[in-house]
Amino acid sequence: MAERERFSSKLGFFLSAIGFAIGIGSLWRFPYLVGKYGGGVFLLFYVAVIFLLAIPLFILELSLGSASQRNPVGAYRILGKGKGWTLNGYMNVFAMQLLLGYTMPVAGWVTAYIFKTGAGTFRNMAPAEIGEYFGAFIGNTPEVIAWMAVTVVLVVLIITRGLNKGLERANAFCMPALFVLLLLLILRSVTLPGAGAGLAYYLKPDFANFTAQAFYDCIGQAFFAIGVAMAAGIVFGSYLRQEEKSLVRQGIHIGAALTLAGFLAGLVIFPAVFSFGLEPAGGPGLTFVTMPNVFNKMPYGTLFGVLFYVLFYLAALSSWLGGAEAVVAAYMEEFGMSRRKAVYLVGAVMFSIGCVAAWSMPFFEAADTLLNNLLILGGLLLSLFVGWSWGLPRFFAEANVLSPGLRTYITILVKYLAPATILLLGLRMHGVL
Repeated sequence: MAERERFSSKLGFFLSAIGFAIGIGSLWRFPYLVGKYGGGVFLLFYVAVIFLLAIPLFILELSLGSASQRNPVGAYRILGKGKGWTLNGYMNVFAMQLLLGYTMPVAGWVTAYIFKTGAGTFRNMAPAEIGEYFGAFIGNTPEVIAWMAVTVVLVVLIITRGLNKGLERANAFCMPALFVLLLLLILRSVTLPGAGAGLAYYLKPDFANFTAQAFYDCIGQAFFAIGVAMAAGIVFGSYLRQEEKSLVRQGIHIGAALTLAGFLAGLVIFPAVFSFGLEPAGGPGLTFVTMPNVFNKMPYGTLFGVLFYVLFYLAALSSWLGGAEAVVAAYMEEFGMSRRKAVYLVGAVMFSIGCVAAWSMPFFEAADTLLNNLLILGGLLLSLFVGWSWGLPRFFAEANVLSPGLRTYITILVKYLAPATILLLGLRMHGVL
């Protein structure tokens, strides 16, 4: 087997990992779930789940990749005591391939909005007209497919260039710029007339709006955002240089950065939603209906709008690149494919699933629900594997966990608390309890 590529530095790993999470997980999916489940209460539980559950599980995945130097399937095969564990590796790869495919229409939306915003398409539209325009646009399937094909081609071209010149170099620019622009947009959004109601909705928890289904989806979103059970954590862990490993600290930093990004995205969106009298539970299109209204009210709004969608796109692109790299690694190592063939296969499947998702919103929503379930199941199996098969002593050694208190917490969480919480909640959601 060819020598594995390595991240050039800790910073390169950090930027690539948060780029994988921030693009789709935090800037698109998180805000519309906050709107769906009543604002501040979802935010509160989301932050708790990220730090108490998702980050520790992500660190487990980094350690599996670091210890095995393989993709998810190979990691479970090498480290597991039975071949049955490889099924979770295959499920991780399938989940990532599914995500790469069904989110391709979102790629088409973002790409189109870069050019439509630059052309001034939304400049003289009322808020309601912008919402109607978006509905008509996503219903124009051939146009969406044409726009999303651009991303498929870019993923295929960029991922063949390798880890350092492609993924790392793009994120070194995109991530800092994205945070700067988010801060600028927040300043404009929170000063809009009526923005206070949006801030209250977003920041003040209303527990009456939070249900067991909301908590279940909160766990799924946390896993989606940081990348639990989506193959990338294991592959990224295998790309770390031995001397640059600090898995616990790196996992916490990544979780904190993606949580901050999601939080900031909400501060941009929800004050503007209430300012313009729009519906906060606007679904997957929330970003594309609300943000043009913000830019219409902002000095140099066209410029800021183009920059926002460009940077949103580049952040999202880093998600697709990181995910595609994970799937390509699995195809190469498990099926003996050349890199070129593996990349072409990933691109073809991405495009095929994306076409179906663009054509059918029910399929899009069903794929999103299926992914949610796969991630939660994958997180359950991950905790069982490390807690009861591979063994926590091996994990502690690989991740260099020395603190007795942290060891105790991780032991309780991984062996008992995480499996019980995920299992009981999952059974309830599916009508078994």
